[in-house]
Amino acid sequence: MKQFSWTDDLRTGNPLIDGDHRKLVTLINALFKAMESAQANDALHKAMNDLIAGTKEHFGREEAEMERIRYVASLAHESEHAKLTRQIVELKAMLDSGGRINTPAVADFLSEWLRAHIVTADMKLAAALKQEARAA
Repeated sequence: MKQFSWTDDLRTGNPLIDGDHRKLVTLINALFKAMESAQANDALHKAMNDLIAGTKEHFGREEAEMERIRYVASLAHESEHAKLTRQIVELKAMLDSGGRINTPAVADFLSEWLRAHIVTADMKLAAALKQEARAA
């Protein structure tokens, strides 16, 4: 399975956001590795728990920044966050109940979602944060 690659087009220019995104890429790749290997379910569950925790932590930081600057697109952005969080929590619940996952489909979904979210929603947020910093 192909790992998620960090590329320059994903750089928002905001050190906090970019640092979090790099961490999410690492967590997603750890999940991919656990899904792909014949490791015990414990490794897969740990990778999933780590991804959920890292995602919630990152989204919380972004949402705090949106609130701080009174970001006009915060509701739509937070809605995207909530939807992804719900989807990965549901995926974990399915795993916890003994269900099997379609590894390539999950890998494609997570990679495509993160890339699309960064280059659209997060780039706009980073620009708004930069503009707010200049105005301060």
